[in-house]
Amino acid sequence: MIWRFDIYDFIADVIPGLVFLWCLQSLAGLMGLHLPLDFAGGLAETSVLVALGYITGLLLQGLSQGLVEKHILKPLWKGFPSERWLLPDDNHFSADYKKRLLSLILERFAVATEPDIPPHCPPARARELRLKKNRELFYLVYHAVGQSSPQPLTFNAHYGLFRSLLTMFALLAVLSLAGLLWALLAGSSRETAFGRWTALFVVCSVIAYARCKKRGEDFAQSVFNSFMARAAGKPSANDQP
Repeated sequence: MIWRFDIYDFIADVIPGLVFLWCLQSLAGLMGLHLPLDFAGGLAETSVLVALGYITGLLLQGLSQGLVEKHILKPLWKGFPSERWLLPDDNHFSADYKKRLLSLILERFAVATEPDIPPHCPPARARELRLKKNRELFYLVYHAVGQSSPQPLTFNAHYGLFRSLLTMFALLAVLSLAGLLWALLAGSSRETAFGRWTALFVVCSVIAYARCKKRGEDFAQSVFNSFMARAAGKPSANDQP
């Protein structure tokens, strides 16, 4: 397997990493601190800066996936769309669509589409078992669609990007808020600048969250639609170049 650095790595890792470092340096400058980051240097300094930006972007991606997604987004959404939409009491899909989708999954993979729920199981535990089963079914469907449909891959990449941006802006909002409190307590004249940064990062966090949620839903919808169309033997709009 040959690894290559593609445009997605540049957009999803390098750019958020560089923006985060630049904003961090700007906030530090308001407090009279100087970070050893040269955004106006020569080739050597630029190469080091790009490398630091890439590493920072990877760390932001890891933080966004391991912490923000797992412990904030998923509980907030009460499960990912890919697993939540297949619940019996969820109304995102019509009853006919959901019934047809589950029957096609059963026919294609010969696996049970209902979880094994023990008698007298508490409702919360039963819901967890259903979400787990739906997650397994979704990944079967996703791998069946594979590379044949470009839209799920695009939506998933966008979801990862906006999830990373949400993490980045949320961190910057916390740091700028801490700077604002420092300026107020220290009697510094920089409270206005810190207040503007805080407001900007909060707005950016809200926008990044909205786009992250939308792209996550688009990803799940495109996977199910592509599978339905392929299983029915008809071309899908998602399969068009």
